[in-house]
Amino acid sequence: MTDTETSAGVFTTQKLQALLDCRRNPDVPSRAALAEAVTAISGADESITVHGIDAWFKRYDSNYGIEKQSLERGRRTYPIPGGRWAALLEVFDLSMDDLAPRDPDFRRWCFEARRAQVAKPKPKAPEHQRPLLVVHTAADARALASTLRTLEAADYALIRPEADTADPEAEIVRQLNAVQAAIVFTPLDGSEDPLLFGTLEHARRLGVPALCVCHDGPCLERAIDAGFDVLLPDPEGGDDEIAARLSTLTQRAPSRARPPAPSWTRPEPVTDRPSIAVLPFVNLGGEDGNGLLADGLTEDITTLLSRIPEFFVIANSTMQVYRDDAPDVATLREHLGVRYLMKGSVRGAGGKVRVSVELVDAKTGASVFARRFDRALDDLFEVQDDVTLAVCAQLEPKLRLDDMAYGARAASLPAWRLWQEGWHWLFVDAPEPVPKRALDRFEQAIALESDYALGHAGKAIALSTGMLWGGLGPERMVEAKDHAETAYKLLPENPVALYAMALITFVEPVSLTVPLEFVERAVELEPSNPMYHGVAGYLVANLGDAQRGVDQCLHAMRLSPKDSREPFLCYMLGASYIANEQYELAIETMTRCRRFSEVDFIWLMIAYAHAQLGEVDRAIASLKRIETPRPYRFYRFAVQESLWLKLPPLDKQNFLRLFEHAGIT
Repeated sequence: MTDTETSAGVFTTQKLQALLDCRRNPDVPSRAALAEAVTAISGADESITVHGIDAWFKRYDSNYGIEKQSLERGRRTYPIPGGRWAALLEVFDLSMDDLAPRDPDFRRWCFEARRAQVAKPKPKAPEHQRPLLVVHTAADARALASTLRTLEAADYALIRPEADTADPEAEIVRQLNAVQAAIVFTPLDGSEDPLLFGTLEHARRLGVPALCVCHDGPCLERAIDAGFDVLLPDPEGGDDEIAARLSTLTQRAPSRARPPAPSWTRPEPVTDRPSIAVLPFVNLGGEDGNGLLADGLTEDITTLLSRIPEFFVIANSTMQVYRDDAPDVATLREHLGVRYLMKGSVRGAGGKVRVSVELVDAKTGASVFARRFDRALDDLFEVQDDVTLAVCAQLEPKLRLDDMAYGARAASLPAWRLWQEGWHWLFVDAPEPVPKRALDRFEQAIALESDYALGHAGKAIALSTGMLWGGLGPERMVEAKDHAETAYKLLPENPVALYAMALITFVEPVSLTVPLEFVERAVELEPSNPMYHGVAGYLVANLGDAQRGVDQCLHAMRLSPKDSREPFLCYMLGASYIANEQYELAIETMTRCRRFSEVDFIWLMIAYAHAQLGEVDRAIASLKRIETPRPYRFYRFAVQESLWLKLPPLDKQNFLRLFEHAGIT
């Protein structure tokens, strides 16, 4: 290493990621493919799995949890073991001299090479015509007919955005990259259309000559303030004036020639997990504040999605290549090798902002997810956080279920596929005394890869769930604890491993503050996951801060309404309502957990709420609904020692006397 303060001369994780992102080797589009390539070169004795490669990118050593020192201040980049350099240099056809630049310079070199590869030549118009993008409100079409005829007579090939396109801003950006100039006509009635001024902003950013034809004073003032080329036409002879101004603009415009099209081999889509590329969000309104919001949403959504273990997400820095040019879906799939593409737009008016998000299947071009979020623009960062969490929380269960339906694929990693199936069945299957299908998948994953952290975490969670629901006895505690601790040692900063530790320490039992510490860390790492928020709220409420626990559980419900985990969230919200002495709400919430009818604690909590409302007969009837009751001493311990620690002990004692009437001894 040439400098202990920099990554110069060292093979680092930042450099490796840049090589993967820019497809330096088209046959190696992912870490899974890289693991196979390195193993093929190194031989069976020095084989490596994708989990071994993932460990290079972690802040902590994957086996012992020892913190590693970043080579670049402020950047998470770590040295790759020197014993692997020879194989990596061969995979990517590099020499030692290529590693001399520091990480940012190396990464820039990779992306510049990529930019040259992916740029498309501008479509050619007939030699006698100049392509011109015309944007105006539909109401102005007839009034502008004369002007448009004049432009056609001046050898302009007029292009107009499709009126019924699902994503008008993306369509306009695409067309701007194919025209010589653009012209925008503001409404005749003086009203404002964010799409028109957004078009001018895109044109300025892309270097496309554009003219704003204003028909009233307010629009003219706004256009001038924004720095656009504007024209207030003369009612008599205005059409010729517009054509002359356009001719002047196009003559002085710089050349917009693009590099030749790439000639590389098409990479196969990443298939070892759902793969997503988030395109830079488009600012339709033209205001600087909305531009900051669009950039912030792109970065934050990319970051949050990348924290979800199920997803493979293309780096935000890579996607900035497409900031000024949005190719079609098929081209993006070819360049990036992903299955899903996310695109979005931001527009604002009157102190409000509207964010539109769409997820497209890159293989079929079909829209699989589309949402619109309207927010008051009181606090830019608050709106950014709110929309980011809502997008990621609603997207996660949708993609997981779609990917399960997609089925097992030949190029997928068997262990990861089994873990994903187990995680799916853990929440989709009706709560059973033993989550058999989930447990079976996790055990198969561990059998394939003994050091697979997510497999160990999944098995610990499945065993803990079985002990909570009553299908497994305490004799499985040692086994469950071993798997949870193994996962935590391998991946101490992974939300699933942290959730496994939280659940096992909750069942053990120890002080509720211990599982709360684990699950709160999971919330920090993956704040869009409603399950972690719900468990945290449940624990907070049971520890005494009941209102805060209720609020966090409600937040979890809002993050991802109506997904497969709703009954679990209802259970935790109902328990939090009881801790907050909101018994009617607790009963109403708990009765929504129909999938939990076999779980004894659902009826125990409903019974407690009825008892506190003075409805003793209903409380006893609820206790009798428990299909397979556990010994009375178990419920006595849970009510007195684990649940609702701040509620009066006398109320709990009076409730426990009802168990004898329900036949539980």
